[in-house]
Amino acid sequence: MPNQFQSDIPAAVLEKVQKSLNDIKAALQPYLISLTPDERKTMLRMADKTVAFVQKTTEYGTNSPAFVPPFVDFDELKQDVAGLTALTPLHQQLEQLALDTDSTMMMAGSEAYGNSLTIYNNIKFMAHNKQPGAQTAYDDLRQRFPGSPNAGRKPTPAKS
Repeated sequence: MPNQFQSDIPAAVLEKVQKSLNDIKAALQPYLISLTPDERKTMLRMADKTVAFVQKTTEYGTNSPAFVPPFVDFDELKQDVAGLTALTPLHQQLEQLALDTDSTMMMAGSEAYGNSLTIYNNIKFMAHNKQPGAQTAYDDLRQRFPGSPNAGRKPTPAKS
C-alpha cells in the first residue's frame, strides 16, 4: 500500500488552528448546552425529514394560530427552530472537519502501525537468529504487542 500521509503539519499551522478552535468554542460557549449520556439517550432526535416536519408545523402554527394548543409556547418553538437553522451549517462544517481529521489520523495510524509490524517481525526474525540486541528488543516489544495476553506487562527476567 503506498504511503498516503506524506507531509508533516507545521507546528505553526496546528497552533493557529488550535487558537481558532479555542476562539470558536469561547464565542459559542454561552449558547451551547452540554448533555449527559443519559440525557442524550432520552432526547427526541431530529433528522432531515424531521427538520422539514418541524419547519412545516411551525409554518402551520404561524399561519393558523388556532392549530397551536395553549400549553405549547409557540414563541419558544420558533426560537428553537431559529437556533437549529442557525447552527446547522456550523455543525455540518465541524462534522466534516472532524471526519476529515479522523480519516487523516486513521491513515497515518494505519501506515505507522503497518510499518511498525514490519519492523517488529524483522526484530522477531533477528532474535530467532540470535542477532545481538534483537532478543531484548523482541522481548520488550512482545509485551507491548496489541492483542498479546502479555501486553503492558513487564517481561519476565531471562533464566541463566
